[in-house]
Amino acid sequence: MPMTLTKYQRMSYKWLGRFGERRANQHLQDALQSAHMEIRAGAYLSYVFLSTIIGFLCSLIVIVTFVFILLPLMGVVLDNGLVIFFLFMPGFIGVIIYAALLSAPKSRAKKRKKKIDVNLAYAINFISAMASAGVTPTEIFKSLSKQDIYGEVKEESAWIYRDVGLLGFDILSAIKKNIARTPSHRFKEFLQGMVVTVTSGGSLKTYFMHKADQYLWENRNQQKQLLETLGIMAESYVTAAVAGVLLLLIVIPLMMIISGDWNAMFLYILILIIVPLIHIGFAVVIRGMCLGA
Repeated sequence: MPMTLTKYQRMSYKWLGRFGERRANQHLQDALQSAHMEIRAGAYLSYVFLSTIIGFLCSLIVIVTFVFILLPLMGVVLDNGLVIFFLFMPGFIGVIIYAALLSAPKSRAKKRKKKIDVNLAYAINFISAMASAGVTPTEIFKSLSKQDIYGEVKEESAWIYRDVGLLGFDILSAIKKNIARTPSHRFKEFLQGMVVTVTSGGSLKTYFMHKADQYLWENRNQQKQLLETLGIMAESYVTAAVAGVLLLLIVIPLMMIISGDWNAMFLYILILIIVPLIHIGFAVVIRGMCLGA
């Protein structure tokens, strides 16, 4: 995998490269390949370590300056508990930076997986049409690597053709390499079936047509299930976020008036905190469902 490091990454590798190389493992390397992040595991770990150290030191300087210089100048005295809390903040920030950067390849790979699965059925239709015209697998992947409409499937095809055209692998070896690094199980299954078909002497044209029909059928079922689920979510939203809230806004003041104990605090909490959280919760769930479809 080619290394295209930024100046900051090169600096981090120069300073912490040996430590990063010792800590690197194949699991992280596989995640970086699945995410199409063109950097070795050792170089990426050195970048993570340096970013964590810089984040820790910068937050430590800011917090020490704030707590021990600015606040005393303003005449504010913190108790020991708050001082200890502020002094723990740089370590907490450092842990967050480390965890976020270390999990970034997996998160990016998951996003790529979703994008591949969304476009896979249509890309296989393209592959099937090319195969029906008698185009070789190498030329099919070369042509697919130029079709921006297929998103991340185009990127996967570009890597397969790169292995053939630039690195000199035969097409089956290039496909096997991509099977090992692609984050999409559906694309992995498609490529594995392609290898088996070629090695067993089967017809690629027939295989592509069969897989195109299969994935289109699966896509239709997924879309149908998504629409049904969205319908249920819409009913739940109307019940919980609209009718339920209106009922509470009517019943609670009436109960307060009847009991003579008027306390508007719960109404403020309901209107300013609970209601927005309900709407945000529904929005996040529905967005996650649509992105994962």
